[in-house]
Order: sequence, then C-alpha cells, then structure tokens
Amino acid sequence: MRNPFPVSVLLAALSAGSLGASAAPQATDPVIIATGWARVDKDGSCTFFNPATRSLDTWMKDFGVTSTLDVSKLDATPEKWLVDPYGSGWIVSGSTLYQITKSGKLGAKVNLPGEVVDLGWDTKGFVLLYRSTEPYLEKREYTKANVIWSAGRKPRNPEVGLPPSRRLVISEEGSVLVATGSSLYLQSYDGAKGNPVGDAVFTLNNAAPPNLAPGGKERGSLNWWLGKGVVFAAVPGSHIPSERKSGLLLARMDLAGSTLEFLPTGVTEDHKLLGLLDAEAILMKPGGGLVFVPIR
Repeated sequence: MRNPFPVSVLLAALSAGSLGASAAPQATDPVIIATGWARVDKDGSCTFFNPATRSLDTWMKDFGVTSTLDVSKLDATPEKWLVDPYGSGWIVSGSTLYQITKSGKLGAKVNLPGEVVDLGWDTKGFVLLYRSTEPYLEKREYTKANVIWSAGRKPRNPEVGLPPSRRLVISEEGSVLVATGSSLYLQSYDGAKGNPVGDAVFTLNNAAPPNLAPGGKERGSLNWWLGKGVVFAAVPGSHIPSERKSGLLLARMDLAGSTLEFLPTGVTEDHKLLGLLDAEAILMKPGGGLVFVPIR
C-alpha cells in the first residue's frame, strides 16, 4: 500500500554502506522485541506498536525501522492498526476506531458496531471483520472512515454464545477472503461492493481437507502471497492429527489449482504468522521478536 520506503531512507542506507545487509540489532529492533498484533503489507513492510515509545514503527527486513508514528496522544491501548497512504494511523481499541495524523494529532474517532477480530487493507480503504455469530464486514475509506460497503448482519450486543473464530485476507485484485471456525475453505467477497461471490474450495491429496480439531484458541492469521495466487494460514499441528506433524504448520491454499498442503515450520505452535515475503514467512516468537521460515 505504501511506497516500499522513502527515498531519504534509501539514501541514508546507501551512505551508511548498509544496502544489501541488515542493520546491527538495536534496542528498538522488532527482530528482537516485536510483540502484539501486526501484519506484513504487500510492499514487505510491517508496522509494530512499541509500548515503550508509544509509537507505531514501520519496519522492513533489509532496512530496519523506516518510519515512526507518534501515538502518545491516544488514550487507549492499540489492538490492531495500519498506516494509510497519507501517513495517518488507524487504530482499533475495543469497539472504537481512532485516527492519528502523521503529525501525531488525534483525528477522526468512530464508534464501531462491535469488537474487531481482524483487519486488512488495500489502496482504496480498509476492511474490518467483526466478532459475530454470522460474518459481518465493513470496508471504510481513509479520510473520515466512512463506510464504503458492508456485508452480512451487524453483530448483536451482546452476542449469544461464542461466535466462531474468523480471519480475513485481501488479494492483490482486492477480493476479500474469510476463513471461519474449523473450515479450511474460504468465503470470498467482491472488494468493490462487498457482495458474496462464493467459496474457495480446496482438496488435500485429491480428497476433501479435514476440519480443524477444536483447540479453544482463535484461528491463526490468513496471508496473501503476492504474485502467487496463494493464501497461507497458520494452523497448529495438533489441530490436524491426521497429518501427524508437530509444531506450527502453514496451510498453503492454491486458489488457481484449488489444492491445499501443510508445510512444517520447525517452530512451536505458539508462534504467530505475520505475513509473507518473496521466499519467507515472518513469524512472531511467543516471547517477542521475529523468526523467518522459508516457503515454497
């Protein structure tokens, strides 16, 4: 969504002789300290909340922290966030959406219809997925967070029973894909109007994939592999006993071939998938910091 990094950052990297090599680890280096929620953007950047500095720090693997947004004027705990093409931060806390301008000032404040369980974005706006018995999504624009479209029925307050865990991802064409509960299928929505357009169905070894075993945890994230037409989902190996694989697995969902396979990561189930680079998945360690796992 953003430019990969400002020209000034590239010039600074060149003058420091650091192009092509990672910078030396620092006390604020997300590779060491990153915790909480985050998603890798399509340009390879990832924005982390740094509670020590009350800032949103945008980071790239080869260049470290490339920009910082001061959110110290926000009197709430950030839960999910993004930095839009204009440099403003949009932050979800509870059932409220806040805008922090690039100068660190409070902008729009929006009361949302419920708890947000996942967040995705593209150049036209951002999509909020709510915790609800039935799927409910809203796409909002970047100026005042006005609703561009909504899909499904607004959540009741309070919801009856425990709604199924859901996650979303936005393809490079703008389609919104949603995973629900124990299913390894994906519901698809038109990114321009929000209309449901059917399910993406996959086969595992020419058979229907298993449902995930109940584990009492929220689903892991969904992530789009740029240029590949592939979605990756983080799945605990213990939730798919038929695979007989331990640790965190990556469910590789090929939309063109309608096939699914499980790739081992070599890390424990309590790691979180943040997103994908050209040939690596970025995962967050349970105690903070990042680890990189090859993908194919």
